[in-house]
Amino acid sequence: MSTRMLICAPMRLEASALRSALGGVAHGQEALRTAGLGADSVTVRRTGYGPRRSASSAVRLLAADFDVLVIAGLAGGLSPEVRSGDVIVADELRGHREVLRCDTAHSLAAELTRSGFPVRCGPVVTADALVRGQRRADLAATGALAVDMESAVLAQAAGHRPLAVVRVVVDTAQQPLLRPGTVHRAMSGLARLHAVGSCLRRWGRHIPPELRTTCEEAL
Repeated sequence: MSTRMLICAPMRLEASALRSALGGVAHGQEALRTAGLGADSVTVRRTGYGPRRSASSAVRLLAADFDVLVIAGLAGGLSPEVRSGDVIVADELRGHREVLRCDTAHSLAAELTRSGFPVRCGPVVTADALVRGQRRADLAATGALAVDMESAVLAQAAGHRPLAVVRVVVDTAQQPLLRPGTVHRAMSGLARLHAVGSCLRRWGRHIPPELRTTCEEAL
């Protein structure tokens, strides 16, 4: 079954890493890059950093022509067992007022695990601002694995189409931002995101048919 995959990457470096993995480079925030043969395609869209830009992008993307939405980028780790470099696949997204279940999570996690990545599957929280200190500990206590500032907002663009979220952890409670080693961890995270990107097209071609319409809101 052919698949048209749209990958949303909030930041320029994240989008560049993914485009490079998929064999193409696009220029500018609004640029799209499509790679693939026949009806299969992968498009990478830079959607902007933070919830405000993500909300604007989600509105514009609602009418876009794609079959599967993937949100990919870097994130902060929450759970004490999460380490920098871990690949987090969200089985649910926790926003301000909604919780979205991602039914594609286990098939994507299995694909990435087979490719040798250190994968953890669990909840990802979307926050309004960078999470530090006690706020990080409070979110970790809910069982969430990672935090970002875009995924739950961008996910609205999926509608009833399958949704996947994959984030590479950079900072953790033990290795917070603005500490020695952050730049190295960020560059390592981007390299890992590039490697993850190379697996996404293969995964998209084999999404089980029953999951193609099962990204739904959990009450």
